[in-house]
Amino acid sequence: MSRKVNKREKIIQAAIDVFGKNGFQNSSISEIAKRADVADGTIYQYFKNKEDLFFAIPAEKTREFCEELELHLQGITGSFNKMRKFVWYYLYFFQQNREYARTLMLEMRVSKSFMKSGTYSSLREFTGKALDIIKEGQEEGVIRTDVNIYLMRELLLGLLEHMVTRWLLKGENYDLMQYYGEASELVINGIRHPG
Repeated sequence: MSRKVNKREKIIQAAIDVFGKNGFQNSSISEIAKRADVADGTIYQYFKNKEDLFFAIPAEKTREFCEELELHLQGITGSFNKMRKFVWYYLYFFQQNREYARTLMLEMRVSKSFMKSGTYSSLREFTGKALDIIKEGQEEGVIRTDVNIYLMRELLLGLLEHMVTRWLLKGENYDLMQYYGEASELVINGIRHPG
């Protein structure tokens, strides 16, 4: 790994920690630089400003999520089994990345600037994974074809986002994974082909 890539990753991880703890408005480039053990000016070699750094985070974390999800899905057959693993991994990932969860769910997802940013499109890769599983299920004949696949994806992701957001707002004081089985079956039963 090159020093440049390593330094950029250190800055992004420091930003996740600082933004997750303080929120975007109450965080400073100086605090992020201190956490990353770099000079303030070094951050500007990689990012235009604080907002640019803030919106760079999802691209990095989405790539990480998708790579790990691919590993978790290897060897799993059947779309419903893949959906169960998707639900499990989604909840696991955010429980293990609490600072990122706070930043993404409580600040970015509700920001008009984020929706307009180029990094918002990086989430398409992640949402595409859910669509692939749904399409596979339709091809297997186990997932209904009379409902728009994008609505089914919204059902799945909306439920998961709500679960993570509620967990965050309640102070993360319970195991997010405890509802994984029920959430999986709720979605599966909602999209299961009736035949």
